[in-house]
Amino acid sequence: MTPQEIKQGATGQAGTSATPFAISYLQLCQISYFSTDQIAAAVPSVPPPGETAPDSSIGSWSVVWGPAKDWDDSNLAYAAAYTDAASNLPVLLVVCLRGTDVHVDDPWGILKQLFEDLRVPDQVALPWAPSSTARIAKGTLSALDVIQKLSSNGQTLSDFVTGYLNNSANQQPVLIVTGHSLGGALTTVVAPWLQSLGTITAPIVPATFAAPTVGNADFATLYGTDFSYSLRYWNDYDIVPNAWWNLPGMATIYQPCNLTPPGFVTDGLTHFENKLKGVSYAQPALNTQLSGSCSSLAKTWIDQAGVQHSTHTYMTPLGGVNIEPPGGVGVPLIVDYKPG
Repeated sequence: MTPQEIKQGATGQAGTSATPFAISYLQLCQISYFSTDQIAAAVPSVPPPGETAPDSSIGSWSVVWGPAKDWDDSNLAYAAAYTDAASNLPVLLVVCLRGTDVHVDDPWGILKQLFEDLRVPDQVALPWAPSSTARIAKGTLSALDVIQKLSSNGQTLSDFVTGYLNNSANQQPVLIVTGHSLGGALTTVVAPWLQSLGTITAPIVPATFAAPTVGNADFATLYGTDFSYSLRYWNDYDIVPNAWWNLPGMATIYQPCNLTPPGFVTDGLTHFENKLKGVSYAQPALNTQLSGSCSSLAKTWIDQAGVQHSTHTYMTPLGGVNIEPPGGVGVPLIVDYKPG
């Protein structure tokens, strides 16, 4: 694809397919789970959009900011640019937000982090739209504060993105904000935060994978208004996108697999349903559903939840190639939501 075709495709203009771009963004999300010292070396292994293998004669990806993380490693972000080989100009700037690994076999530990660390029973106004009736989880706002303070080479994310996009020599690449799981949740607040700065004139496209909800219906409506084009991929066999608007569905999701959740999971869901009474959540529109199926490799409800949430599972229906870390250790199946 030519630079113009890539810009058109990335912004959803008529006649273009989102799939090649979704593959690239998901591959960058997979790399975000690598160790910090592996990310910069791995990003060039992402093929140009629409290609199946790296080809520097067409274009290449590189890290241009970060990776930056907070002190307890609960949040990490980096920015990668796709540069066209012929013109040597950046075409896409992708801000990638990572979810945090959890090394627990107990889904209750995951659910506990989902609720306690994100503090979903408490909703607050948007800093960039305080007069709006839109509300987001208090924990999400805390996580946004962490992202805003991350720094690389003396530059915060907002300073870097503004400077990069407004540099006339770069000829205004398209800005993508993307993430898987917690990264997807954060994408839905980082993208409107960057838009609210008023210093970015380039198109901004949020792209999320396996993202839980972060706000109420008014926030979902405002998000749809702010971003006429966005990508939101979710596997209908993944429990995480059901948080927090469909908690009963989390308990029954694997009935087609003849799997039922352990008692402590259903008890926990019931407990938190009660905690959330009077608080509502809604998924933004423009979801792209990926039809899931029971994994024969997962013999328990817990294992099924892990497999279905994996970036590998999301990559399969897209038809892309997974990016593996050095040593062949796969990216995490489950990520948590600890915002720091």
